[in-house]
Amino acid sequence: MEKIFKALPEAYRNECSKQGTIESVYYPVPNLADGATEKHLNLYLPNGYDKADDSRKYNVLYLMHGGGEDENLLFGGPGENRELKNILDHMIANGDIEPLIVVTPTFYGVKNNLQNDPELSHVEGLDHPLPIIETDYYHDELVNDLIPYIETQYHTYAKSGSKADLIASREHRAFGGFSMGSVTTWNVFIHALDYFKYFMPLSGDCWALVQKAEGKKAKETAAYLADVARKSGYRPNDYYLLCATGNGDIAYPNMKPQMDALKEHSDVFIYSADTTKGNFYFIDCDGGVHTWHWQNQFIYNILLDLFKN
Repeated sequence: MEKIFKALPEAYRNECSKQGTIESVYYPVPNLADGATEKHLNLYLPNGYDKADDSRKYNVLYLMHGGGEDENLLFGGPGENRELKNILDHMIANGDIEPLIVVTPTFYGVKNNLQNDPELSHVEGLDHPLPIIETDYYHDELVNDLIPYIETQYHTYAKSGSKADLIASREHRAFGGFSMGSVTTWNVFIHALDYFKYFMPLSGDCWALVQKAEGKKAKETAAYLADVARKSGYRPNDYYLLCATGNGDIAYPNMKPQMDALKEHSDVFIYSADTTKGNFYFIDCDGGVHTWHWQNQFIYNILLDLFKN
């Protein structure tokens, strides 16, 4: 059963009477050259969030920008009401979703680990060592620096920033991204499945075996992702791949073959629009192109299914 695209209600693009807030956050990240780097992100707190009340816990969505963009694109900063914030405000106010925290970091400026990933050096079907791109190593910063910082500063389900407590709270955490942020999302699935239950790749394929895949090695890449799932020890209802792009998107010829190939591995990727029956779907949107106008609508659609299982 295919997941049908649902257009965003026009009213959701406008400011909501019950508004959340945007916070500008700086956090430390180790740097192999000089000890430490301070990085920046923006963070959405839902209407009614009370810093003094730690009795209420919130799910967290980490949402990554695309190539050439930055952490300020989606929310701007404190006091701004860009489209994605308005969508979140309306969805929460109307009861479409439970209140959640949304974090928009950047993969630029990752710790300068420029060695090829040893886990990929013997992957069957890999033509040659892959050139280094920052999205290859973002998962290291994500699990070791960003998540522990955010989820001990805000009211989340993580009891502490320890590895054990972050893994124990993985069902309350999602990661998604657009374009190169989608490439990042696939890497997070590969390297950090212990920390996330939900994954939202938007308009971008997995580059684990070949960069800028252009539809090449779709079957091999799907087999590799399936092997990651099998070796993880998690059952299919312990992780979800909720994917989307438009058929007018430049990423469509790259992403569609991988989506089709993933369906062949039905022991670990069970395809269904109903997340009570499967853990994987692909929104194939007629006319959608490579812009945030469409990605925000995909986020609206997928948010309806996050943190429900």
